Amino acid sequence: MKEEQIRAEESPKGRNKRKKRGKTSHTQITAGRVVLHIVLLLLVILTLGLRWADDNFGMVSFDEIVFHINMPLEGTSSNLLQDFMKEAVLGGFLFWLFLMALVHFPSEKAIEIRTKLDDGREKRFWIFPVRLPLLFLGIVSAVWFGWILFTADTKFKVIDYVKSQLQTSTFIEEEYIFPEKVSIEFPEKKRNLICLYLESAESSSQDLANGGLFTTNYIPEMTQIAAENVSFSQNDLYAGASMAPGTTWTVGGLVAETAGIPLILPNNYNNVMGSYEYFLPGAFSLGEILEKEGYHNYFFAGSSFTFGGRTEYFTQHGHYDIRDYPWAKRNGRIPADYNVWWGMEDAKVFEIAKEDILEIAASGEPFNVSLLTADTHTPSGYVCDLCRDDYDSQYANVWACTSRQVYDFVEWCKEQDFYESTTIFICGDHVSMEPYFYGGNTKDDYLGECKRKVYNAFVNPVVSPAREKNRVFTTMDMFPTILGSMGVTIENDRLGLGTNLFSEEETLSEKYGNEYLFAELQKKSNFYNEVLLYPES
Repeated sequence: MKEEQIRAEESPKGRNKRKKRGKTSHTQITAGRVVLHIVLLLLVILTLGLRWADDNFGMVSFDEIVFHINMPLEGTSSNLLQDFMKEAVLGGFLFWLFLMALVHFPSEKAIEIRTKLDDGREKRFWIFPVRLPLLFLGIVSAVWFGWILFTADTKFKVIDYVKSQLQTSTFIEEEYIFPEKVSIEFPEKKRNLICLYLESAESSSQDLANGGLFTTNYIPEMTQIAAENVSFSQNDLYAGASMAPGTTWTVGGLVAETAGIPLILPNNYNNVMGSYEYFLPGAFSLGEILEKEGYHNYFFAGSSFTFGGRTEYFTQHGHYDIRDYPWAKRNGRIPADYNVWWGMEDAKVFEIAKEDILEIAASGEPFNVSLLTADTHTPSGYVCDLCRDDYDSQYANVWACTSRQVYDFVEWCKEQDFYESTTIFICGDHVSMEPYFYGGNTKDDYLGECKRKVYNAFVNPVVSPAREKNRVFTTMDMFPTILGSMGVTIENDRLGLGTNLFSEEETLSEKYGNEYLFAELQKKSNFYNEVLLYPES
């Protein structure tokens, strides 16, 4: 519609002020306003992103954030990504539009723009004056950004991380035992190994009588496994392993339990792991030790193993045959269009693993089969067809279902011919990040002397522990302990930063205390960076 004329009139108060100030240029959208609007949009998305992270993951370590910033997100649960885009990005954009509407809402100080159309009708709209909004939005943005920094530090201990990176420690260099440089002797009859790495499995899911936090035991079958076999504990009950810095998420936990070291990237890392070219090339892990002894390594998972660089870590350290969600689709083990949760539920992983283990065992060669579950991942876990509705909490029902599936798998193994010469290791990768279920999240829930510990059990080991209860240990100690459970003799019973718990050797946690140990591990280590993380070729 053709416009005949456009005229701008100021409100009476605005006109009086203009007379006093003298000549003023017409109000227009400036570069400063645009920048502030973009800043406000980012602040809104950051705020909703923090809320989303807290609702879905509770307290995560800043080590984990730094690690995943350096790694591609390929293989992440599509549900999580969709929820983040919907709640943080889309929600943030819509809220930003609402804020912009408020900022530009007409007031007595607004400039009125009148547009007269060719049919005689008149349109009006207002532009808020530039100077006051720029000052106002600048102050709001600064205060808002300060609040975000405060909240991020409260949840993720950002300041502690930065402080630790400004300090250098030689602790790892002094305590690290090179696995490839010490004597490791296998028994003449080598035992098979089955490792169950259970997502977020912790001893606190039990009842109080067994060392948990609840009046109800949500994992009674797993408690039974621990009671009937070997389960190392930090008290007289079934309190498992503590988590050191750099071991509080899945990839970090797996590295700790198979290589005896944390997974910590320096803040100036050059992203070589993000390209997957190398993954801890200076480390020497469980898979490499077993491969050297003639074992064949396999890893089953219901998710895409590419997430977090797991495929690269396990193929570069032991040449594992990875049988994950994409592999299952490619090989017709599940329909090509099948997708739930992180790919496929644990029930299908156990089913596939059972079929393949029988075939693997038939070869007569020693094997190492590992499984990684996912149903108990935050948020709230995945309800599969085997789950019952016994409790009000979905997460409790999922854990009860997982406990039954783990027990059934162990019982199935006991019925097979290979069981007599097989040791089964069951362990959580870390404690759960599920918010609220365990009574709130504080940093002490994850690190240090706390009630929440990582579950562990050794089924059918060939040796008895010198001391099973009242040990102080971390998930890094699982590395030599797994070998110890198979009857492997290790020089001085130490590998990496871990100690064989079947021995009487003192762990680093017992020798130094977790507070000192964790503080040293958080500091910058030139040895770790230059020898383990990125050795010069």
